[in-house]
Amino acid sequence: MKIPNKFILGGQEITVTHVNQIDGDLMGDCCIWDSTIKIADNYKGRPQSDGSKVNTFYHELTHLILDTMGEFELSTNEKFVSTFSSF
Repeated sequence: MKIPNKFILGGQEITVTHVNQIDGDLMGDCCIWDSTIKIADNYKGRPQSDGSKVNTFYHELTHLILDTMGEFELSTNEKFVSTFSSF
């Protein structure tokens, strides 16, 4: 799957960027207020595989969907987000 550079979610344009690494050794990060998803090319000093980047994209997308819905508590439940995003 090709990860999009931009897409619309709830009427908001979301920009997806690939960065070398994310502080805190994260695989990805998102912010509904900034309309962004960041995907790390490297995780803990090692390259992240294409499949892992796709999984990271869906994980961050799930956070944004929940945030758009106002489900902030559910969005902070990493177990739920990880499981749901794998479907």
